[in-house]
Order: sequence, then structure tokens, then C-alpha cells
Amino acid sequence: MNEINEQPRKRFLVLDTSTASQNVAVMQENEVLVAENSYADRNHSVGLVNGIQKLMEQSNTSRSELAGIAVGVGPGSYTGIRIAVTTAKTLAWTLQIPVVGFSSLAALAWSGYREYLSTHIESSELSQTTASSQPSVWIIPLMDGRRAQVYTSLFDIQSTSTESTAEIVTLPKRIEEDRIMLMDHWMDQIAAQYQGLSEQERPHHILIVGETANHQERAERLQDVIEAKITILACGLDAGCAGEVGANLLLDGKYDDTHHLLPNYTQLSEAEANLLRQSK
Repeated sequence: MNEINEQPRKRFLVLDTSTASQNVAVMQENEVLVAENSYADRNHSVGLVNGIQKLMEQSNTSRSELAGIAVGVGPGSYTGIRIAVTTAKTLAWTLQIPVVGFSSLAALAWSGYREYLSTHIESSELSQTTASSQPSVWIIPLMDGRRAQVYTSLFDIQSTSTESTAEIVTLPKRIEEDRIMLMDHWMDQIAAQYQGLSEQERPHHILIVGETANHQERAERLQDVIEAKITILACGLDAGCAGEVGANLLLDGKYDDTHHLLPNYTQLSEAEANLLRQSK
């Protein structure tokens, strides 16, 4: 095959500003070329474009080399989500390349799982296997929704093991859709779902990850009603993990219509809720 017919590997731009962290990654297919998490105090309108430009330069990627853009559509900060989605749609339309939205909670779940593995390799709690089965791990990502509420969802991953660490083979599989709930009600629902499974179907480990600080006590109560080990891990959304989630969708060709891609707020903003109440 001559060089003219060789196809270069695709490069993608991935963005997420659903939290206080500004997350940007440049991917070469599913490989992270460069990624940056920068604390923006939810003021992403100031730094996102500059952040994109910096990482494009660091990875020696021109706009013409981009084959797609992935963006976190939430849930999370309403303003932050709008900024990332608008930026992604504008770039995709200008460059005439595909765009896809991904769940910010999916990226947070993957971030928490990867962070747990990196800090708990010695314990190998997620990589204990039996001869007949691979253990299932549930991942519950949390973003604080105020007033004892959380943005959350539920994912499952089958952990495997090697001599030194758990190998990541596939991204977590979604079990429940993104939603906002009172944390107490969510833990009750998780307990009921766990207890409704047979012993063979139940996860052996549950990871509760993300913005856990205001919900630690409620999360710990779950251990009183289920048998699975529970680990609560405060962590942020990692740009590289968001990059892997977004790149996976782009590689699968799961594109969104550029003009119809919308944020996933999961609820009305406070201002919208007030307007709705006033109109009744």
C-alpha cells in the first residue's frame, strides 16, 4: 500500500464544562494525546476557547485534522453545559464535522472507577475473580444538586484481573438513566434494586464517586441494608476519561444532529421554575 492510500488515524476534540472544572482533551481515536482539567469556578466562558487552542497546539493538531467533536451535555451546571454545547456545535458546523453529546455522569463514573483503580491496586478488591464468573461492580456517580438532591445514574462494569492491576477492557454499561433525586430516595432505590437480584446477579462492590462531601452519611447508610462492599470516593471529572467516553461514541458513528443537540438539564432551572409557578 502506498502512502497516498494510507488513512491517518482520526483526531477528536472532547469538551466538558458541566462542573467547576473545565475539561478539554484531544484524542487520536481512543488514545489521549493531551488532556487538561482546569478549575474555572464555573466561569467557563472566559477560558474554554483559549483552553481548546492551547491543547490543539500542544498536540500539533490543526482544525482541518479534526474528524469529530464530543461534548458533555450534562447534567450539571446549567451555564457550564450551555457554554460547552454551544462551543461544540459552532465548531462542528464551521468545520463541517460530526458532533456527539455524551453524559457527563458517564464520564464522571469512568473517572471515579479509574481513580479507584489507580489508588487501590494493592488491595485488588475490584479484581477478585472466581473460576466461573467475573465480578460485577456498580458505579454510582454523584453531582451535588443542592437541597439534599443529587444528579446521578447507575453503571455496571465487569472487572477482570492481571498479576498487577485490573485491566480496563470496556467502558461501564448504563443501568439507569441520568436523573436528579433526593439522595435518601436514591439510596433506597439502589437498595431495592440490589435486593431484587439473585445472589449471582448482585454486584460484589459498589463505588459511589464524584461530589460526595454533602452526601457521605446518606451513602454510608446503604451499607446497613446490602451485602456488597461499598466505597465512597470524592473525585472530579477527568478530562482524559471524558475524552475516552466521547471518542468511543464518535468511533461508533453515534453522531447527533448538529442543530438539534441540546443540553440535558434533567430539571427546570430555578428561574424557569419560578416563572412556571408565577404563570399558574
